[in-house]
Amino acid sequence: MIISFEDAKKIKFDITQEDLDGLEQSIRNYTSNNFQNRNIRLEGAQFTTNTITSVDDLTGFREGQTIQVSNSRFNDGLFVIKSINDDLITFADNSFINQNAPKALVTLVEYPADILSGVRKLLKYDSKMGDKIGVKSETVSRMSKTYYDVNSSENIEGYPAALMAFLNKYKKLRWS
Repeated sequence: MIISFEDAKKIKFDITQEDLDGLEQSIRNYTSNNFQNRNIRLEGAQFTTNTITSVDDLTGFREGQTIQVSNSRFNDGLFVIKSINDDLITFADNSFINQNAPKALVTLVEYPADILSGVRKLLKYDSKMGDKIGVKSETVSRMSKTYYDVNSSENIEGYPAALMAFLNKYKKLRWS
């Protein structure tokens, strides 16, 4: 999770968790960057409905952090840690299919501070301009407003390219 749901609600009151998840996925896809801290990683895991057990040391993982599970057959994805006890990581909901996955990788996901700041700016833009999309000019009596025209060449993932510029330094080459 890039930004907590509570923080996002302070900026854009009608946001949903699905909106935040979609924004995070858009940023990860646009940059081709998983923002993984590969120094904090577990190799091999046992999955139950809402826990991960590992023989590896859980040092570096904390409550509220996001992890990415990969190379498991059924449980790949992003998940937010609810709690940690000894060799057990617990999650809020029944996220997993029971599985012993010796080749699975569980890696910490960390977003830099400028990504957090950029996401807040995107949410402020959504809050302020969300209802004005499609309106280029508005006139009431003697007052006139003309909004910034965003065409396809100036638009990235539904936002003006200038607002998405903070992501450029995190873009990685995508290998097929």
